[in-house]
Amino acid sequence: MKGLARHVLRRVAGGLVAVVAIGFFVQRLVVNSSGLPHVAWSPASIGVSIASVLLALAAILLAGSVWQVLLNDQRVRRPFAKVQALFLVSQFGKYIPGNIGQFVGRVVLARDIGIPVPITLATMLTEVLWSVGTALGISALSLFLFLGGHISTFPRWFDGAGLLVCFAAVITAPWAGVTLLKRIFPDFVGRFFGGSELRPPGMAAALRVSILYVCSYGCMGLILRMQSQVYFGAPAVPLLEVSGFFALAWLAGYLLPGAPAGIGVRESVLLVLFTPLYGESAAIALGITLRLATTVADALAFATGWAWRYMQARMDYRGQGDINE
Repeated sequence: MKGLARHVLRRVAGGLVAVVAIGFFVQRLVVNSSGLPHVAWSPASIGVSIASVLLALAAILLAGSVWQVLLNDQRVRRPFAKVQALFLVSQFGKYIPGNIGQFVGRVVLARDIGIPVPITLATMLTEVLWSVGTALGISALSLFLFLGGHISTFPRWFDGAGLLVCFAAVITAPWAGVTLLKRIFPDFVGRFFGGSELRPPGMAAALRVSILYVCSYGCMGLILRMQSQVYFGAPAVPLLEVSGFFALAWLAGYLLPGAPAGIGVRESVLLVLFTPLYGESAAIALGITLRLATTVADALAFATGWAWRYMQARMDYRGQGDINE
């Protein structure tokens, strides 16, 4: 009963967070509705729309490549096509409230290609730690470089040296997290991972994962930069600044419970961060156009993954038929 009560409480809290965030964004949308910039459709804006969807799709594929790297590091070898197709399909589960649907779906689908559940759980844990750590590092770097001179409330230690220490700490968080889990909760780790060894990734895998995540955030920053300039005529902003601000907004939507795919939370944080750069009306419109691009990309990723899995199943069936003959 206690476990059920906690689950219900988390769902209620998550729902409240989502409602408040969406309410805030909608309220600002209504206030600024008359001043929202109009998108003048032209070959350039149409090209940016297509490029936005493709870049968002590329970010999903990069995240799938992260899982492939982590599987290989755990000595689980599966064809790249099968891993990517499975990842593309399972990621659509993030639209289920609670931000766990994509993980549950991946565990279920991974068994179809012979990946043990403990391995899937271990790689997903490392994946979450690394994505959060990389987002924290990029957003902290962006905040320091581009807002450090304008915010007087930064703590004194938040200078170049302090930022370097923080960046190193968040990037190495997965190693520390795995080590602490094994030492503090050995019985839980043993039961949760079915007796399999939970180990942090090797240095080569960690470097590749970090690069892939940085490229993923860079893709999203490039979408925001292109849309702001072509759609709304905003001035050029350094890609690192835009990518870092997006990483911070993504992090808020990812970590706060209940909001499916960070809906409302991400837009609210983007509104706060981008208003000084583009003005409130353009920042609101940018949150909408980014959400539209990523939603189309998620649907395209799901359709691509489903078709990919269907073709693989047909090929496997034909292969089995040739063997039987």
